[in-house]
Amino acid sequence: MDSDMHVREPADLWERYMGPEWRDQAPKILSSTARSSAMVLLDGTILKGYPPAYRGGIFDATRIDREIAEARARGFDARSQLEAMDKEGLDVAVLYPSIGLGIMMREEISTRLAAAIARAYNDWLHDFCHADPQRLKGAAMISLHDVSEAVKETRRAASELGFVGVFARPEPLRSLPWHSRYFDSLWAVLEELAIPLGFHCAAASGELPQAGDRFNDNLLLRHICSHPMENMLAMVDVICGGVLERHPQLKVAFLECYSGWLPFWLHRMDGAIEKSRGTSVLELKPSEYFKRQCWIATEAEKELPSTIDLIGNDRIVYSTDYPHGDSDFPRAVDEILRLDGVAEESKRKILWDNCAHLYGLS
Repeated sequence: MDSDMHVREPADLWERYMGPEWRDQAPKILSSTARSSAMVLLDGTILKGYPPAYRGGIFDATRIDREIAEARARGFDARSQLEAMDKEGLDVAVLYPSIGLGIMMREEISTRLAAAIARAYNDWLHDFCHADPQRLKGAAMISLHDVSEAVKETRRAASELGFVGVFARPEPLRSLPWHSRYFDSLWAVLEELAIPLGFHCAAASGELPQAGDRFNDNLLLRHICSHPMENMLAMVDVICGGVLERHPQLKVAFLECYSGWLPFWLHRMDGAIEKSRGTSVLELKPSEYFKRQCWIATEAEKELPSTIDLIGNDRIVYSTDYPHGDSDFPRAVDEILRLDGVAEESKRKILWDNCAHLYGLS
């Protein structure tokens, strides 16, 4: 079970799926089959993404381009997604966007337009998953420009579309921390519906401050930093900021950020809270909240055996990152199956049980 497989959105997604009221303001994808994020026209200006020098991608994509050539030729349609899953050996995949990871990351969008963009993406993804709803599971886009709209769309996505989670970038809008009471209604509806929030970064999509900004247009350096570091910051925010204390049924996943840093980060949080002279709002250690309510994704890292030794094997899920340039598709599953030092029981949990628990699947 893939906790975080990606789709490639068609160029006309928002033009087709947004209602007549919004069609003239629909995001326009100016290139949809690049190895990297596409250029997106939103509100008359280009959403910041990869600079022109990086239009070919930051990774040597010769191998992955060969592997996904047929899927690209077919526009990455649902049938090609299922064929990729068959080739990789995946039974079920929870689907996250590519272009959609950055499309909400402009602060100055009207709240109603942002909500309409999210609804259109989710309607398209529902149709995409309809090709095989037992194997293709949606994670919903929500707009945090107005948290009441996020609550409304979360409820619709779970109750009407059958989605199994929602996603957000770990960098919050308007520098508003995740532990702000502004988000409490969202946490509450996620608890009620028993679906998780998946934090998922993207190195260059969007316009908000991000770890790695000091490297300007050097996307390789930005990419190295952004995925783990932004998730580290979000983890401190939701755990040490008291979100999981106030919402004990909330489920949170930290995706596509590797997991080798986790034992150190939990140890650092535990130590800081223990020495905080009574200023902490927490009743438990940060590591205890993590083990109660959080999951983290791995991609067959060599540090995985030591991570399991230090935090256990119940809270790690697996991701292939298909079809992105740094994915190991179609041998990603084989790599974790061959990984030395990981017991068969741990592999079973990481490749199926933990992901099923996270997303509420049987």
